[in-house]
Amino acid sequence: KPLIQRCVPFTLAFVEALGSTPSAVAVKVLQILQKIPAEKPVRRALKQALYRLERQGLVTKDEETESEPRVLIPRPADRQAEAWASWPESQGERGMVLKLPDAGRGYVMAIAVINPEGVFHEFEAIQTTRKGVRALLDKMTGGIEGRLIEIPLKHLRLLLEEVAEIYQRQNHPLPSGYEPIHKHLASQVEVVSRPHVYNLLDEKEIAEDPILLRTSESLLEVQPFVTWRLPEGLIQSFVKKIKELSESRLVISQSAQMERTAQIYREAAAEIFTPELRQHYRRLLEETALLLNLTERPQEAKRALAVAIDLENEIGLLTEDNFILGLVKRSIASEVGPQVEGAEEEATRERTTESGLIIPR
Repeated sequence: KPLIQRCVPFTLAFVEALGSTPSAVAVKVLQILQKIPAEKPVRRALKQALYRLERQGLVTKDEETESEPRVLIPRPADRQAEAWASWPESQGERGMVLKLPDAGRGYVMAIAVINPEGVFHEFEAIQTTRKGVRALLDKMTGGIEGRLIEIPLKHLRLLLEEVAEIYQRQNHPLPSGYEPIHKHLASQVEVVSRPHVYNLLDEKEIAEDPILLRTSESLLEVQPFVTWRLPEGLIQSFVKKIKELSESRLVISQSAQMERTAQIYREAAAEIFTPELRQHYRRLLEETALLLNLTERPQEAKRALAVAIDLENEIGLLTEDNFILGLVKRSIASEVGPQVEGAEEEATRERTTESGLIIPR
């Protein structure tokens, strides 16, 4: 059951094989699989597989009826539990919203805001009506579509439990409203061990595609990455090095200066991205990749996940992780000011021959 729910590619292949096997056993297995909650593509594949076997006379009408769950009083669509997440910011700040059906026609809304340390800046649970739900969501988004993205309930449970683990490690009490919300949520969805993005994208395929990592700097030009910066405290020593280089009285070519600047950026990436910071940004990028994929931006999602996967490894001076290098460069340059920009503009006016001679334009 956990394999069926967590590994969509395996399940689809399994269902396809069963649908091509003309036997009563295959029919029974497919009918059992229909009773397990699964992703929409899996449910669709199950129906198609049973239909193929039905055309071969292997599925009777009675068997089809038995395979469908009996719901005496179906819950209206708007009474379903739902979850949303906001786009992660560069330091890790993000929001989560959960809507749970309450007694009668009411709802319980849980609103959580995560701070850069990964704990709750705010956690609030309120009771409201259907109109109250809409009003609250409109207030949180300013009425702008795309600021909150719907995510699977099981993934929201994972996010909440990640925060709870930090509280446990620090031996701090959780907000008072957390336990009842978590208990209610845990009664509806099973615990998962990995972020939902790995159910949607093929980790192995992405990790083995070097182009994704090399082109990942392009992410810094799109939302939500356009505002990402590294914390000021992490980059100050490298900001100082860049300033000293630009203010040096030693006369060197602009190209040589740019080469030394690029070397400083690589040194900064290798030193700044400790195992702890790599794990921090890995989770931010996994969450962003999920939201990118859910909003039909698959190529950007793959690039973001490629960077996240690469952060399992130490950042070296020869890294091809151009997103991380670009983030370091942007963060330092924003502190240095126009000095670096001027050097870059000047470098574009130079041309270098094959022998390395610099020719000013």
